[in-house]
Amino acid sequence: MAEAETKKVLVVDDEETLTWSMTKTLSRDRATYQLLTANSGTEALRIIEKHSLNVVVTDIKMPDISGLDLLSTIRDKYPWIKVIIMTAYGSPEVQKEASERGSFQYIEKPFEIDDIRTLILQALEETQEGFVGQVLDLQLVDIIQIGCLGRLTMSIDITRGAEKGLIYIKNGDIVHAQVGSVQGEEALYTLLRWKGGRFVSQMGTTPPKQTIDARWEQLLMEGMKRTDDAALKKQGSDSGLMDEIEGAFEDLGKEIQVKDTLGDILEALRVVRGYRGGAWINEQGKIVESDLIEATEQNVAIPLASHTLGSLLARILGTDVVERITLGRKREQWVILRHADLLLWIDLTERITGDEFYSAARKVLEKKITMKRST
Repeated sequence: MAEAETKKVLVVDDEETLTWSMTKTLSRDRATYQLLTANSGTEALRIIEKHSLNVVVTDIKMPDISGLDLLSTIRDKYPWIKVIIMTAYGSPEVQKEASERGSFQYIEKPFEIDDIRTLILQALEETQEGFVGQVLDLQLVDIIQIGCLGRLTMSIDITRGAEKGLIYIKNGDIVHAQVGSVQGEEALYTLLRWKGGRFVSQMGTTPPKQTIDARWEQLLMEGMKRTDDAALKKQGSDSGLMDEIEGAFEDLGKEIQVKDTLGDILEALRVVRGYRGGAWINEQGKIVESDLIEATEQNVAIPLASHTLGSLLARILGTDVVERITLGRKREQWVILRHADLLLWIDLTERITGDEFYSAARKVLEKKITMKRST
């Protein structure tokens, strides 16, 4: 029982003189935690497997396993352990990589021993009891809301297959997000678009930078706030007409392979007055087929995030899954339709109303279905 209750800190450095001197100074805190040392990454992993650790302090440059690789292993297998990185080879790039891999703090050599002592005590104070695991049917947005409503400082490490992303919350505000080379709000919307995966949260993690300034409520509702009030009022009267159009899309999918008709559908819609362009988008945010100038990889985040947040709002309100969203702009409107695993993003000009377009579009699609059936 005593083994499990005693907090433990492991110091890892290939310089034995450094681990010895740190042990002498840190021993004054023996009433707070038990101090262990290792002089290689391999030795550190053996100790981590045998002991229930709270904090690991590691050098970056070691001959067998680097401190960054040790950090990654700890985050993957022991995500509750806080890792403090120390290095004599400090640079913004190294600090950024350490933060992105999930380090709790970063300190450059030479440093005062009392400074590292303060960081260790801080990490131990912020260690909280809790469960580590997987919660079924819990969406990423729910985890973000918990962190924001609780005014927490935390990081959320998200993985989906080979893809990885990070979200940082500081005192209840979303301050940074990254997925691949994308950072800031666009990265956040990309991660919110993911429908599955795994996450590991770590309390007290300091964000490497601030790339997001908007309030979290605004971020989660970004897609919805652009919805035109007038378009929402007409949604009820449009619903019957929209059902017929969506039915026409469904019939097309039954008659022929969808992948062979996407371009044909866009081409058919070009004759409808007010149609500026359209784009088919898959769930990964890739443009499958398009004749829309605005359909860039960056702008595609708008319809994807809008549909994701719209679906979230529908789930909160207890309604069915959202199949259609209208976004109003000053001189045009965007309509987002869902068909199977694809989204169809349609851009209309000010010269036509939604009713007029859908009426004309339905006739065009029905004509195309008839022609396909007759061939």
